Amino acid sequence: MFKILVLLCLVATPTGSVRFKLTGLECQAVDPKFCAFENCIIKPVSRGIKEINGKVKLLQVPVDNITIRFELMRRGHIEHMLYAGDIDGCQFWKGKRRNPIASSIYKSLRLDVFTNINHSCPYNHDLIVDHLRLDENLNLNLPIAVGEYVIKLHWTAYNILRAIVNWNLQIE
Repeated sequence: MFKILVLLCLVATPTGSVRFKLTGLECQAVDPKFCAFENCIIKPVSRGIKEINGKVKLLQVPVDNITIRFELMRRGHIEHMLYAGDIDGCQFWKGKRRNPIASSIYKSLRLDVFTNINHSCPYNHDLIVDHLRLDENLNLNLPIAVGEYVIKLHWTAYNILRAIVNWNLQIE
């Protein structure tokens, strides 16, 4: 987490507090013989609160080798890479070799409550995110620039890219 904060400080204008808004969610099955998205939606629940629901059907189970490439980019005339790193999914959910940035996001979003991917490999079932609520009015005191950002998650299994999920964010 320290690395990302340092990088954000380098490109940031201190704002005191910022507001995060989820503006888009894109899900793509790169390998349709391996997986298929049955749904991938953002739904407004109430003013300032959105809910994410998603379901990925795994077509070749069991899966016991997962790597997630996490990229944080700032959008503008040209996208600027702020952070990139790989996470061994099976080791992450075992609790070994935890990536501090991934761990922080996992805990803050409470993904252990809203998903069924909160266990170690193998995966013999569909992967579900159910009613994950994000409060757009969440204020955090971070020195981060106002602007548009994207979090890109490249999911690979057995060293082959299988799916891409992009979270688009606006910071005000």
